[in-house]
Amino acid sequence: MENSNVSYVVIVDNQVSGYIRGFTDKQITLYICEVIIGKELRGSGIGKNLLKYVHNLYPNTRMELLGLSTSKAFYEKLGFRSFYGFRKTFNE
Repeated sequence: MENSNVSYVVIVDNQVSGYIRGFTDKQITLYICEVIIGKELRGSGIGKNLLKYVHNLYPNTRMELLGLSTSKAFYEKLGFRSFYGFRKTFNE
């Protein structure tokens, strides 16, 4: 789908400090593949603001993402809820 990729970078003091990447059909789903924030800036609101910014671009979509167990509290604090999914690699 044309223009379905989502990718934004946050620059702080001339350094890449945050990144979000995903894709969307613009109508139903906004799937976030990665949210990466530099260790020294975690907790500063960059991740929250990236997620909010991207979702505001596609307000009619549901935002879905996979996260590490260590990020569970962060996403729950932002109103995300767990959902059940499946995963398989090519060689499995």
